[in-house]
Amino acid sequence: MKFLIRILVVTRLFFLISVLFLGILSSCTREDVVPDPEIPVEIRSINNFIWENMDTYYLWRDFMPANLDPEKQPDPAEYFHHLLFTPDDRWSFITNDYKSLVDRLQGIGKTYGHEFKLFRKINSKQVYGIVEYVIKNSPAKSEGIKRGDIFNRINGILLDTLNYRSLLFSYNSYTIGFADLVDEEIVSNDREIFLTPIVMQEDPILLDTMYFLEGKQIGYLVYNRFISSFNSDLTTIFSNFKMNGINDLVLDLRYNPGGSVGTATLLASLIAPSTVVSNEEVFIKYIWNDLIDQYWRENEGDESENLIIKFINAAQNININRLFVLTSESTASASELIINGLEPYMDVILVGHTTHGKYTASITLHDEEKSYDWAIQPIVLKTANINNETDYKDGMFPDYLVEDDYFSPLGSLEEDRLEFAISLITGVPTGLPARKSSIELLPHSIPLISGGITNREDEIILDADNVLIY
Repeated sequence: MKFLIRILVVTRLFFLISVLFLGILSSCTREDVVPDPEIPVEIRSINNFIWENMDTYYLWRDFMPANLDPEKQPDPAEYFHHLLFTPDDRWSFITNDYKSLVDRLQGIGKTYGHEFKLFRKINSKQVYGIVEYVIKNSPAKSEGIKRGDIFNRINGILLDTLNYRSLLFSYNSYTIGFADLVDEEIVSNDREIFLTPIVMQEDPILLDTMYFLEGKQIGYLVYNRFISSFNSDLTTIFSNFKMNGINDLVLDLRYNPGGSVGTATLLASLIAPSTVVSNEEVFIKYIWNDLIDQYWRENEGDESENLIIKFINAAQNININRLFVLTSESTASASELIINGLEPYMDVILVGHTTHGKYTASITLHDEEKSYDWAIQPIVLKTANINNETDYKDGMFPDYLVEDDYFSPLGSLEEDRLEFAISLITGVPTGLPARKSSIELLPHSIPLISGGITNREDEIILDADNVLIY
């Protein structure tokens, strides 16, 4: 049986797990069972595929129920979910569309190109959205949609708590209607834009720039997903930072749900103190279930690169001793890995909101020899830094709590989170107390979900950290 395996937080090509590895690990077999003749053969095959892989790779394999016979389960998705250790596992999932999953893990999907936050008016069913950012070369970008735009209707229908999912996430062409904030109320205006989604790959580098203020050389990078195919662009940016003598960096990860750990390792290596990088210190550790951990230690030793990931000696390293990271509840997985992995070596200051709290990684498992398109994305390991710090289930708390300023462009020196971080660097006090934040401008509203680039109702669950085995 041949499996294509993609891992969410792995960084080397030789980590590709072979057929031999799977055979060796399949040491826990179930007793012979009598199949249910009413369950189709293909369904039983899918169920057994699920069981064999979960019983091998799943981080919480010791907690899986033993009384669920795969030969007698009529629904593979329901069977998979019954196997999960739900108190801790918020992220494992199953799909019957393997190709779409692979694309999504690479940032490829059908999109209008605008990322937004939805809000609901208190004591009302009314829902409205605010655009957080717009990706390059997208339909939304070409139509002039920008951060801070407010919308409240699709195809002339006002959004509410009952219809917003079907109207916003069908990914068919639609007309989006905009609104203004007038005296603390959302009021429709005449602006309407027709949008047709396209299949495209998001460029994760939304913005990079530099500021030379108060004798400080400050780099700023808005980085929205860790995608390995953009690694060369990342190194080019840091080469430019280094050439211009950048000595402070503001890394904006507020909209970054994760991605390639190989890319996270590269980014950390471009940032960390040069001695850490040149000595190739430990960046992160992988903590597997006992079965997998034993395999790596017996076959590759305690220093296996499947157990320990080290910094890369990158020529474009900017050699700084402190890092300012802009965060939100959407900052997850590989983004949190950057923070956790760098903190033992440098001062990492968080500005924004508490992060998501995803300290785990998953792999994509799919049987290419079978005709079905089912695949599973189970959590298989958790990560820790060199000090063995892990399990940040409640997220990482900011050093400075600053609301998201939706109504200022990203990169603007008046955008609240960036302004605050720069004030910490320059020592020049910010004017934030005298200016209302965008949250204060939206009274009597409750945040719902984020969406747009993909349906982020479940993006963190579907997180795919897009980290391939490479």
